[in-house]
Amino acid sequence: MTSAILTPMTISRNAGDNREWSVCAYVGAPRAKHDSSDYRKSSDIVLGKRHISVKSSAFTLMSGNMCEGISDFDGIWNLYERNTHSNEFAYVTEDFTAYFMSLAEFKKFVYAFCRVERESEKNGGQMKIRCRKESKKMVEWLAKNIA
Repeated sequence: MTSAILTPMTISRNAGDNREWSVCAYVGAPRAKHDSSDYRKSSDIVLGKRHISVKSSAFTLMSGNMCEGISDFDGIWNLYERNTHSNEFAYVTEDFTAYFMSLAEFKKFVYAFCRVERESEKNGGQMKIRCRKESKKMVEWLAKNIA
């Protein structure tokens, strides 16, 4: 795992979008509009061989509708791991520090700080994995795991 201090971008009222655009600026990826493509077919940022999924506080791994009826943590993670287009994962903290992880490192992070929860009935009511809100413990864990 590596880390970088990002220049905060404030192009949206959505904090996740701002973090994604900040990573784009840091890695030199051109961006004209927000990208919300299917995790199985693309990544938030594609730059050469880097296929980066950007995450921030309280992220969901994927929509419950994409979990194929699987309702347990391991099953949902295994589905995600098998199907994700991304080969790199960036968690961006509230102070715009980015932690870049491999899939194996991201798995450790997900298992340490995420849980299974139900999607709203309006969105189908399926189970999904959601990360907890950012905490001091989470940021300390990330900082401690920098290679």
